[in-house]
Amino acid sequence: MPDATLQLGNLKGVWRPVYAHRTALHATADAIILAAWKRDAADLNLADVIAAWRQSTGETVDHHRRQAAAAIVLTALHAHPWRRTRAAIATAAKRAHRIGWATGHTLVTRDKADDTPYDDTPDSGYGITSPDMPDATADATATAVLTTALAATANRAGRAMADGTDDSEGDAEDVVDDGYDLSLAADVAASAAYGAGLLAAYLDAGTQSVSWMAAGDDRVCDRCSANEAAGPYSPFAVPTFPAHPRCRCVLVS
Repeated sequence: MPDATLQLGNLKGVWRPVYAHRTALHATADAIILAAWKRDAADLNLADVIAAWRQSTGETVDHHRRQAAAAIVLTALHAHPWRRTRAAIATAAKRAHRIGWATGHTLVTRDKADDTPYDDTPDSGYGITSPDMPDATADATATAVLTTALAATANRAGRAMADGTDDSEGDAEDVVDDGYDLSLAADVAASAAYGAGLLAAYLDAGTQSVSWMAAGDDRVCDRCSANEAAGPYSPFAVPTFPAHPRCRCVLVS
């Protein structure tokens, strides 16, 4: 995308600290949330539900075995409290919102050639909007992330059980333990909270329009390219941000 304003491979000026903060945000969120998931998952025992699945399905066709396996794993996952994971997701979302606010505040107040670091933990109460995500929103984010992650994890575990060997119990537990689906869902949530913080800072500054800026390389997907080309947008009509997991785009005042 030669016409993109942002070039991640050659960041200059304010974009250096902006993307340094964003990279650190995602790395920290991934580490904290995955660690919490693994600690919660260590208390989960699938042996009984897998035994029940084997007894109920017998030698049915693979498609139905997968569905039955996924359903029984999902029931077990939903019954598990996931307290640490919920708390980690909520905390990460709130932190992402504050970093998004700080980034937006920096982008509207700083010379674009200034590449010095900035504080990513701003004080509350700058003006008409706040850098803080409400607790209810953070809790709802945690619930949404967990709901998405548990469903996807159950589907993968179900496939492992139905398509595996007699060690399907171990295969399913490996799927749960790896936290892959949680990482994807949490990445989207962190980016969404970051984007919400950006927009809150822009609204506080009186911004009338927002552009979607893509990463400026050959990895940019068609959806992000289209979002960039269709801008600028009203701050109240920006396309859903992020466009997908691991999205590298940014909203710019």
